[in-house]
Amino acid sequence: MFAQKFTLEGFVKDKDSLILEAATVYLQSISDSIPIAYGITNRAGKFSLQVNTYDEAKAIFNIAYMGYKPYSKVINAPKGDALNLGTLVLEDQAEALTAISIIAKAPPVVIKKDTIEYNADSFKSLPNDKAEDLLKKLPGVEIDADGLITVNGVEVEAINVDGMPFFGEKNGEIALKNLPSGVISKVQVTDFKTNLQKFTGEESDSGTKEINFKIKKGKNRAMFGDVKLGAGTDDKYQGNANVFQVLDGKQLGVIAGTNNINMSRGFNALPNTDTSTGYLESDFVGANFSKGKWNETRINSNYNYSAQDRETEQMSYRENFLPDLNYITESENRGYNESDSHKARADLQYIVDPKNKWSKNRVKISNETNFNTSNTISGSENASTSSYSDGALVSDYISRNSTEASSYNIQNNFDVTPSQGGGNYFNIGVNTNFSKSNSDVNSYSENVLYNRNDTIIQNQEKYNESKSSNINLNTILVKEVFDDFRVMPRYSATVNTSSTENFIYDFNEDSESYNDFNETLSTDSRYVTTTLRPSLKLRYDLNDIRFEIEGAHTTTFRDFKDELIEARNFKRNFKYVTFGGRIRYRDEKGYKRISLDYNQDVNLPSVSQLQPVEDVSNITHIRVGNPDLAPQVDHNLRFRYQNNIAFHNINVSGDARAEFTKDKIINSTITNSDLNKYTTYTNLNGDYNLRGNASVSKSYFNKKINFNLNGSVMASFDNSLSLQNGLKFTAQTTTIRPRISINCLYNEIIDLSTSYSYSTVKSVYDTDSFNDNSYFIQNLQFNSSIFFIKDVLFITNKVSYRYNSRVGDEYDADAVFWNAGLGAELWKNKATVTLVGYDVLGKNNGYRRTVTDTYIQDVENRILEQYFMLNFTYKFGSFAGQRMNFDSNSRRRGRRG
Repeated sequence: MFAQKFTLEGFVKDKDSLILEAATVYLQSISDSIPIAYGITNRAGKFSLQVNTYDEAKAIFNIAYMGYKPYSKVINAPKGDALNLGTLVLEDQAEALTAISIIAKAPPVVIKKDTIEYNADSFKSLPNDKAEDLLKKLPGVEIDADGLITVNGVEVEAINVDGMPFFGEKNGEIALKNLPSGVISKVQVTDFKTNLQKFTGEESDSGTKEINFKIKKGKNRAMFGDVKLGAGTDDKYQGNANVFQVLDGKQLGVIAGTNNINMSRGFNALPNTDTSTGYLESDFVGANFSKGKWNETRINSNYNYSAQDRETEQMSYRENFLPDLNYITESENRGYNESDSHKARADLQYIVDPKNKWSKNRVKISNETNFNTSNTISGSENASTSSYSDGALVSDYISRNSTEASSYNIQNNFDVTPSQGGGNYFNIGVNTNFSKSNSDVNSYSENVLYNRNDTIIQNQEKYNESKSSNINLNTILVKEVFDDFRVMPRYSATVNTSSTENFIYDFNEDSESYNDFNETLSTDSRYVTTTLRPSLKLRYDLNDIRFEIEGAHTTTFRDFKDELIEARNFKRNFKYVTFGGRIRYRDEKGYKRISLDYNQDVNLPSVSQLQPVEDVSNITHIRVGNPDLAPQVDHNLRFRYQNNIAFHNINVSGDARAEFTKDKIINSTITNSDLNKYTTYTNLNGDYNLRGNASVSKSYFNKKINFNLNGSVMASFDNSLSLQNGLKFTAQTTTIRPRISINCLYNEIIDLSTSYSYSTVKSVYDTDSFNDNSYFIQNLQFNSSIFFIKDVLFITNKVSYRYNSRVGDEYDADAVFWNAGLGAELWKNKATVTLVGYDVLGKNNGYRRTVTDTYIQDVENRILEQYFMLNFTYKFGSFAGQRMNFDSNSRRRGRRG
């Protein structure tokens, strides 16, 4: 037996000699149906596959293309290093079916215009992997240390399950961490669209992506889930249970869990490598029900309950820079937060189809209601010491506070959309939001000032009750006035009303009670804001190029009244005109996209920034507003480039942005010799920032190897203006961060992934009062999973290394974090036992450095410390009345699409 390596080439056309670009071409093993290689035809209809059939002399050759019958034949591995199949002709499909739906053995990847569809069974997953773990194995998909998901360098904005939000979440956190990867049939990546764009067929203008997990339905009857338990050293524990059911177009999901290892949701067989700031105990339970598809009459409802108990501790060392003095502040603080919350959501959609089947007129009526309520008990203690750079003591500050708070919020969005087809529609919506909150606070602070031998004490009780309502009416009409030219008038009206009673009582030492009403700090206010915004957008499509221009006139009326202090009252109107425009190119197949966007953002000053009344609630930092503030205007320019070179399995993307700010609203702070601060607000011109990133991904796939390479580079330049002690200065900060990541799966036995990033930051000041500074940060991550002894035993590792060149001498500049697991599959993978170690080396730390225009701060946070835990998982389920097959050996013997 010997390896059969060769290049397979050919052309794909239809019976009319029409070139078929973007057809999926792939080979499968005859013995076990595992995909051997796949590729996409280019503009000339050509395909070229690098094939390795290993010890097999024959393979199954397939072609899939939407609207055409599937093509399949058995080919012989050539004796040479090349095989040319010539021109292959596909026949029209009589029925309008997608290529995926008519092929029993699906290809690993199918590209259909603006959709990339991955066949989940073509990518091996570990026994207890969730949807999140599956994503990491897909070509072009990355999840960074902060949880940001990108596909070919483009950010993912939403995650759905069978076309709808899972448990009402847009970011899909519950689905990512609880949905078993083994029940996912397809992973579809499309351009992110709003519900309105999906219904009307409008093109996405978001510049972001959306992921949809399609569940294996098995004739629309499936039930699956798992139960997981873990117990560890230092009384660590975790437990989780998930049950999901799909029945005749209905979905039901129930999740529940508890843990004290800093996880808010889900269950980790092997914890991620992060610092896990603080100490968190969490309990949660949720239920989700869906009936109907996203594009038809449907209902989607869910409920979530969460209870969390968090404790935090922090030590910090801050070096502060001012034009006429430098000083150092060392602080220690600890806090706690106990909360429980209830969230419920009901999303109803009703589609009115035309009686005439030839008509394109449809009406969508939808209503979404969200209800949230929460109760919180929290508190904190803080102690800090400040001294001049020569060591002279300036002040000691201590504070402590405790709070009991509750809140509720109900939001409702109702809209009606009649659509005439062809992109013509009218939409009217009414959105309401009502909320109420109250809190009782006890606070104490003491500031010892050594320069003037004085001590300032503030000892108070605070009672707050706030109510707010927001009502918004918005309409839009999209009408084609002649071929490829549309007008889109829009009107929006919003009324926001809020009332606040914030009563503060000082401690009376004579009566030893809080009975001295503090009128200066208390408020009894009513605030009404009305905003009217008519706008008009014009759009013209010329072949593959789209031109858009939009203008809007916004009027905002503000009326603030306080019953206690008349000086807080004000009425002010803002009127302004904004413009925007866009040029977009997209080729016919959706492979290449280029766009240039311009828009204006107007940021109005807040109430506190306008009120000319001193806020002395913090005895070390007094703030006062400026009634003459002008609105801040941001001019944003953005260039985006996306190119899917599918023929070579290469994806390229780029993004460049420029933001120029007029009348930037900034803090003007004066720090006195006691290091107390006095801040007001003013407008400055000259602020701007430039940002750009580029990424390239390349994938390679054969029977035994699945290899993904991703590279990216980010660069930014910020020209930022500041005011400190009357000195106006500019800080210019340059950041460059290259990153590379590699994922490799060999023979479904070894799964490796690694990433490395290097960030360099340099800040330069235009004044000698501040010193220029620069530093770099390195991050290295390595994950591995190895199966052995007939895929029954496995070892997993997650290792990260971080180095910050500017962390102070009192803290470690580097940290090594290693999590490891040894597991075994039992009862044909129905159950798994895993022994895991968290921070095996005990080298993790919670150190972080922050560098700004006016200070450098090193922080040490309390983190989750080393522990070892034994986890047990039991999986169950059935599709179409047949038990699910959890045996990984069976997965290797054969897969079905």
